[in-house]
Amino acid sequence: MIMTPSGILLNSQMLDFSWSNKSTNLSSPNPQNIVEPGKRPLSFLLPTVVRPAQGLCGTYLSLGGSNGERALSGITQVLLNVLSFNKNLSESVSQGRLHPDLETNFLQIDSDFPENDTQDLELKGHQLDRTDILSLVHGSRRSNDLIIGIKDPRSTDAEAATIL
Repeated sequence: MIMTPSGILLNSQMLDFSWSNKSTNLSSPNPQNIVEPGKRPLSFLLPTVVRPAQGLCGTYLSLGGSNGERALSGITQVLLNVLSFNKNLSESVSQGRLHPDLETNFLQIDSDFPENDTQDLELKGHQLDRTDILSLVHGSRRSNDLIIGIKDPRSTDAEAATIL
């Protein structure tokens, strides 16, 4: 649904509930997240907005991520790269990520995670679980009067968002 005239896109979040797959009977829904009257779904919507220092107006940085609980790890790593390590947003969104899987005690890393960092983690005793993509992060950043939007290059439709 799109709210007019603001153009704000709304998400009903109905798909965030756990649904059983009755055609194959393979899916076992999370009992805490089953559809019930008046209940809100457990959700990992993580819109993140960073405002500039007091006295300045506007939004400095905005980010959003996908892939459930892994989105928080992805957004946090992009924020650290931009705000603490002074990397540009494009480079930060493109870098490999990691995510601690607390159920299995494995550290998940994606295929773009730096190999020298992977070796360091293994030397420290971490058990690694490699995967192609952990999470996708997209965002925008304002510098003075310039606003730059960045889409994660690993996204299947990343080329559609590229402006030359």
